[in-house]
Amino acid sequence: MKKRWISVMFAAVVLAGCGSDEAVKGEKEEKLAGQENAATEKVDNSKSNLAKSFEEGTFKADVMTIGLPADLNEKMTKISETIQVSIAKNQAWYSETLGGLAEGEALPYDEKLGITEEEYKFLQEADQHFILGKIGDSDITITKTDEQSTIQNPTATIVTELKVSADGSTLQSNLGDLTYVEEIVASDAQKVTGRWNGHFYRMGGENTKQVLQISIGQLEDSKKKMIYIELYEEGQEKKDEILIF
Repeated sequence: MKKRWISVMFAAVVLAGCGSDEAVKGEKEEKLAGQENAATEKVDNSKSNLAKSFEEGTFKADVMTIGLPADLNEKMTKISETIQVSIAKNQAWYSETLGGLAEGEALPYDEKLGITEEEYKFLQEADQHFILGKIGDSDITITKTDEQSTIQNPTATIVTELKVSADGSTLQSNLGDLTYVEEIVASDAQKVTGRWNGHFYRMGGENTKQVLQISIGQLEDSKKKMIYIELYEEGQEKKDEILIF
């Protein structure tokens, strides 16, 4: 199943070329960790209520990721493999072309990519077909002290412990402290996850070797919590993890 996600990642890297952290902000509609509440209950999604919104206890969380349906993934895999071979043959051209792109600008179509214009367009529009896929389970334990909520996830691949401050202004993690950036407002544009409200936090910036971004919120339909964690480290591929409980 993991091959699905690898295909998407490679194609995105090739086309994005010089992507920035800001491009990822559009992904925040991907996932969140949830706890069950009555569907008809009015929910306070304010930052100041974030810590209070978590219930104490141990919860089974779905570990999720974003990818393509099986048929489209097969198509993506073939295109990606073709591009990899073509780039290896035309490395000088590829490096020179990337060097001339503005930050965040997509790599333009060229026959040297080894694919047709139709296949190139498919890569550009692949995000319109993304779906959430479950890749595992995780036991999350939540405790409360002095109006702060601590979320522990020992089997997590990135953040194993996360503490939400009483006023929701900061997050403390085993990797460092994150500051509040902005509110996430439910939108019909959140096609992959469905509509959800939440809050976005970040540690690090443009001139740091490590950037950690965490979005926490609640899905409108299921009323489940969602936690979306993204880690960027210099010289390494982006890591992410989505939890829904």
